[in-house]
Amino acid sequence: MRLISLVGLAALSSLGAGQTAKIQIWEKPISPGLMYRMQVDTQTPLILHALRISSKTPGLTALPELAGHTVNEEGTVKGRLSPGQMAAQSSAIAAINGDYFSFTQGAPIGLMVRSGELIDTPFKARSTFGWGPSTAAIATCTTSVELTPEDGSATKVDGVNQPCGQNQIELYTPAEGTAQFSGPHTAVLINVPQSQWTPNCTVDASVDSLLPVSSDAKVPEGKAILVGTGDKVALLNALRPGEKIRIQIRTEGFDWEKIENVIGGGPVLVKDGKVAVNAEAEGFPASFYAKRHPRTMIGKTQEGDIWLVVVDGRQEISSGATLEEGAKLMIQLGCSDALNLDGGGSTNLSLLGLSVNRPSDGAERPVSNGILVMGPKVPVYVGELKIVAAASVGLAGKPSVHLTLNGSIVPNADVIWSAQGAAWIDQGGSLHPLELGKVTVRASAYGKVLSATISVVEKAPGRKRRRKTPPHVRPTTP
Repeated sequence: MRLISLVGLAALSSLGAGQTAKIQIWEKPISPGLMYRMQVDTQTPLILHALRISSKTPGLTALPELAGHTVNEEGTVKGRLSPGQMAAQSSAIAAINGDYFSFTQGAPIGLMVRSGELIDTPFKARSTFGWGPSTAAIATCTTSVELTPEDGSATKVDGVNQPCGQNQIELYTPAEGTAQFSGPHTAVLINVPQSQWTPNCTVDASVDSLLPVSSDAKVPEGKAILVGTGDKVALLNALRPGEKIRIQIRTEGFDWEKIENVIGGGPVLVKDGKVAVNAEAEGFPASFYAKRHPRTMIGKTQEGDIWLVVVDGRQEISSGATLEEGAKLMIQLGCSDALNLDGGGSTNLSLLGLSVNRPSDGAERPVSNGILVMGPKVPVYVGELKIVAAASVGLAGKPSVHLTLNGSIVPNADVIWSAQGAAWIDQGGSLHPLELGKVTVRASAYGKVLSATISVVEKAPGRKRRRKTPPHVRPTTP
């Protein structure tokens, strides 16, 4: 672990003459090529949590993922799960929330590409972040989709795996999971043998059958569904079983020979190492970009590393950041380019089974997609792990909490801390009470997650005679 105390490092707030801001930073290695950082600025106030992913580390990858792996998956909340749930279901080291989304259905608003597979086309044309094995970039992508019957002319398809509006045609692929329809419509099941839906593809298919009118339909592998409404119903009704059709998708914005993954968001924060917030151009109101809110951001360094960053907000201990302040934070982290992602109550970073930040809703919010960090599993060590802390602490105190393994103190560098409720905890293991009540302290170490509940009271109980501090211990791999 590296603890850095910095005085006067680019404080976000305006300080008076002679004033300086103290910023503390803890850095902890999680695995080869993956570093966790907690940054606390008590002046603004602002608390930041971040992961730096080295792109050159074998076996370590960042992957955009949907809740439940498909847009509308059974077992999700309208196509949504929390980042912690997404990490657990994929055995990921970490997960962070991703694009904006609708609360009523699970499709992300922006373009999403997962390991070369087109998940959905953008509902709104906003900036996206794309990356591959050797590069990362930011671009605003445009997508066109056309349907050409065997004996007819090309017709525009309005989108892929997005809600079908009035007088539209929508294409649903297996990445949709269960396609959901509303109002009068025609749905056509098509056969799609030996093809992959990519950002740029020509797919030769054949009509299977008209589907009965329903509110939803599962999209099987090797199939797809075309849905039409309003004045587009007649075109789909004219298709006959066995008829050959062609679907062409063209997406511009990235060099698709280098980019395999894309997640939507917006607006741009940093370009070529400079603040380049383009919120108005992307249709964001001033209340969104000029006020401090919780933020989630992604950026790349000149070396090709990727930063995943969350800033807590709407809280006494962390007021959040404006978009310009978020851009400056990303530049401080060494980002040459950076993009804003969905924030507010969605802002969340799950690491090794813990929500390391404090979501402004008071709990993790289910979201439609996110970014997973995949890599080697953390070894699980044999032995008794225990959080050692007082049962109650005073409101004015800052007691230390530590972890023991078989009675010996675990080095703090090996522990990731989190706390929800009446106190917050730094990565040095110091508890900071906020109000009277209960706080749940959680610790992740050696492949295990533990928790303890502590009461915050007006005045701490009298101290007992201290025992001799046990020695520190680093376990050996079994």
